[in-house]
Amino acid sequence: MLLLLSLLACDGKDSSDTDSCAGCADTAAPDTDVADTDESGDTDSADDTGPEDTDETSPPPSPPHVILFVGDGMGFPHVEGGGLYAYGAAGTLVMESLPNRGRLLSASLTGTTDSAAGATALATGVKTWNNVVGMDRDILPVASVLEDARARGMAVGVVTTDALNGATPASFFAHTDHRGNTSDIVDQLVANPPDVVLGGGYTVVNLPLAGIDAQLVRTRSELLAAVPDGRPFFGLFADSTLPYVGDGYVEQPTLAEMTAFAIDVLEEDPDGFFLMVEGARIDHASHSNDGDQVHLETASLDEAVAVAATWAETLDETPTIVVTADHECGGLAVSGGGAAGTVPESDWRWGSHTNADIPVFGLGDLTAVFDGQRLDNTWVHAVLASAIAGDRTVTAPAESLLVDGRTEDLGPPVATQAWETSFGLGFNQLDALRITADTDGLWIGVDGVFERGENSTLLLLDVDYGAGTGWGADATTLEDVDGTIDTLLTSMPYTSGIDGMGFDLVVCAIGAEELALGDLSEVSGLRGLHGAWGSAADFWWLLAQTSFDDGNVAERGAARDASSTGTTSGGWEVHVPWWSIYPSGIPASGMDVAVVAVLLNADGTLASNQALPSLPTGASPGGDAVLLESAVRLQLDATGTPLGPAVVVP
Repeated sequence: MLLLLSLLACDGKDSSDTDSCAGCADTAAPDTDVADTDESGDTDSADDTGPEDTDETSPPPSPPHVILFVGDGMGFPHVEGGGLYAYGAAGTLVMESLPNRGRLLSASLTGTTDSAAGATALATGVKTWNNVVGMDRDILPVASVLEDARARGMAVGVVTTDALNGATPASFFAHTDHRGNTSDIVDQLVANPPDVVLGGGYTVVNLPLAGIDAQLVRTRSELLAAVPDGRPFFGLFADSTLPYVGDGYVEQPTLAEMTAFAIDVLEEDPDGFFLMVEGARIDHASHSNDGDQVHLETASLDEAVAVAATWAETLDETPTIVVTADHECGGLAVSGGGAAGTVPESDWRWGSHTNADIPVFGLGDLTAVFDGQRLDNTWVHAVLASAIAGDRTVTAPAESLLVDGRTEDLGPPVATQAWETSFGLGFNQLDALRITADTDGLWIGVDGVFERGENSTLLLLDVDYGAGTGWGADATTLEDVDGTIDTLLTSMPYTSGIDGMGFDLVVCAIGAEELALGDLSEVSGLRGLHGAWGSAADFWWLLAQTSFDDGNVAERGAARDASSTGTTSGGWEVHVPWWSIYPSGIPASGMDVAVVAVLLNADGTLASNQALPSLPTGASPGGDAVLLESAVRLQLDATGTPLGPAVVVP
């Protein structure tokens, strides 16, 4: 029946709903209470004990029906492009017709996330490191919503266009310290298989699967003719990933057909079900910057969403359906579109993941927490977990400091900007500086606007304030011109004018480029300027994380999150792990840190009036040396914990 419904699913959507959530507010966590109302609309209270509360003939509540759709690599422009391709207009996908929609942040402990950490956050509600599957920051296994559902006696399923050992599907049934541990992932899948498993990966799954009693089909024809017999049902339709939709399927089922089959099987369980469906090849096409494929893949995912949305209309109670992504990939921008069936024009920033916000769409009472909100992606797990448990409220997930571009969690601004700027070719400004620390490292936030591809932002760090060592405090002349950042640093026209302050380290980002922990980059990162952290003639490369809040990045236009006065909250966030600069541990005497933020042009030869703390004199950019006469100071104990709030010195 559902296969027929899938052909008719688009008739049930509201194509007039064109809100793509571009204006969703950057707000605090939503009120998570869902009102308990009777049929008249009156809110039940503890004293409301009418006959309806004690009627033993009332039907029992329906079992939970919970579906998560993951568009791997799918950002807001992907959704826009999918609508342009499928229907000739943006805002027209079925997922966009779901009643609740919002924005999610996707940062992992590593910084800009990969699929393993992103999917683990969705599946478990726990932040972890890139490449880690189903485990927490200490590399300990964490139960997923799929495993929670199975423990409650519910049927469970996994559907994907990827190989089944892919990072996203694996995060729902496996626990391993690296997504590349294929044998480990497959062994866990086969040892405790979901009720329905459909996707690719025949080459790696077939032999282990032969050792258990399971039902297996290999082709679309076999799937459509299959009669599940109660054994774990596997559909392996490709040796590795399924083909791109645009390349044509031979005997592979579409994602919509696999979704319909899975729902048909799983809904027979009287205890309910949980199903995860992944459109994996959106990400693959994005890595290749393949606009001809990516919009078809997004539209294909939406056809699967349409199957679920149409099925939902046949139920007496509304199921919980969530559509989201694990991250954005490629920095896609859609520059135009034509008639339905015509691939819209696409522009790409690069071939990797970004920190851009991802969309979330929802059906069901619990998904109201997403509506109009900007939340962390762990809220997806919170909603799914509540739905599986049959709860009527959502428990807010615990949040920790992350390099996600949200600077408000670093504390109030310590220094704010005094000067307006029209510096450089783009929209660039430094509005406020925030700083804090914990046992993991130093956290710095620069509220502001940062133009993609234009200008440079630097954080100059003195980690032994008062010692009078480092660049700007002694006769050191920076001489390393071997790389992009190196050339910029040797050219920058800034000097220290504070007694006892010299810069030991510098964090740089040219053109608003983020950096994940473990990566080294010519346009972003942490450099040592002298002594134990390098020398004037050979800057030392150290590991750090940097990220820019999606709303604070200008794309040759005003940043979305700038207020009417032009100032912002959120912007550039930096984490410097203590182990990066102190491999043997923080000094027993603690630390005395001073920080200055400055803005330059891309090659470092022109100084802006934008510095934090704000420059006391002069308001025009220039090429002469600029004297930095104040800094933000933070004193720390031997664990890296602040001894008090940061202050401006002198």
